[in-house]
Amino acid sequence: MIDFTWFEIWHHEGRRARHGASTQEPDYTHWHGTYELAKHWYGKYIPELREVIELGKKNNARKQAVELEAMLEEVLNDPNHRWSMGKEDPAVKAEKLRRQKEFDKRYKK
Repeated sequence: MIDFTWFEIWHHEGRRARHGASTQEPDYTHWHGTYELAKHWYGKYIPELREVIELGKKNNARKQAVELEAMLEEVLNDPNHRWSMGKEDPAVKAEKLRRQKEFDKRYKK
């Protein structure tokens, strides 16, 4: 299943994001491309990858599983992904909360 998930990320959502960007369609690029891409990356691919790692550790592929786990952690600890692990910069997090409160106050029902 992980192979199909990667296929969807690269050839479906990724294609829509790339084509939307090349034709200067920001709504299409975001909602039909990068949003779907991120949803499947974090919601499906990463969990499936962790499952592959755990199966590898239990079977005869421990070395490869440990190497794959290290690569995954390196990617997820990149500044672009830290938020997904709750490791967001405190100043950035505080600014987001400030803006959220401002938005809530402005658009209060």
